[in-house]
Amino acid sequence: MPDISYWKEGSGKALVLLPGFCETKEMWKNFAEPLSEICEVWCPDLPGFGDSPAVSDQFTIKEIGLVLADWMLANNIGDAVLIGHSLGGYLALEMACLNKLDLSGLGLFHSTAYPDSDEKKLNRVKTIEFINKHGVSTFIQSSLPLLFRKENRESCGEAIASLIHYASQLPMTSILAYLQAMRNRKDHMKTLSEFQKPTLMICGNEDTAVPIIDSLSHKQAVDQFYQLTNCGHMGMYEQTQKTQKAILTFMESLPN
Repeated sequence: MPDISYWKEGSGKALVLLPGFCETKEMWKNFAEPLSEICEVWCPDLPGFGDSPAVSDQFTIKEIGLVLADWMLANNIGDAVLIGHSLGGYLALEMACLNKLDLSGLGLFHSTAYPDSDEKKLNRVKTIEFINKHGVSTFIQSSLPLLFRKENRESCGEAIASLIHYASQLPMTSILAYLQAMRNRKDHMKTLSEFQKPTLMICGNEDTAVPIIDSLSHKQAVDQFYQLTNCGHMGMYEQTQKTQKAILTFMESLPN
């Protein structure tokens, strides 16, 4: 069985929430409470982040997706609904391609089916250089608050502090490996548009990591699409009730 650290809560249809880049399973604790009233919520740490050991110093998004798929199968939740935040969405799309899983639904939460643009690829390289020069803690403290809409940072101050606390402890090797893996990931728009089960997308109109113009181009490819106003990249904190309601509505719409 893959060595994946996780927590689970509730009963009902299995729902797996995948964290994003430099995030851990702790981020979902409060957010998942109302979801666990109708779902069995599973929240893993990605390999190399949190309490899940790394699989290697270099890997692809597909390879991490395979590890997570084996973890799901080992826990008899191969037919779960899979929702991923940012990097978690990239992983979810890879996992949606696997015959070994029989997912009941797929959700992108501030994520995209597109690969990195040339500009984004260049920014990944610059980020790697910055971390090598300044270290993990400086990178996290300087970059993480920027994921939140500027006007929301004060009200989300406690969440930002918690995210920085957990992210600052992550190993540099894993952070650099995920940056490289994200840079090299493939286009999955066909995967999303041809996925046979229900699909969900949640995006923020002021997201600086996933531009709203890119998110809007996914609208025809998914069954349920939510555009959040006054929201950056972190809707689970910036628009908690709206994003909880979006996921609950999606889960309740699925066939039994």
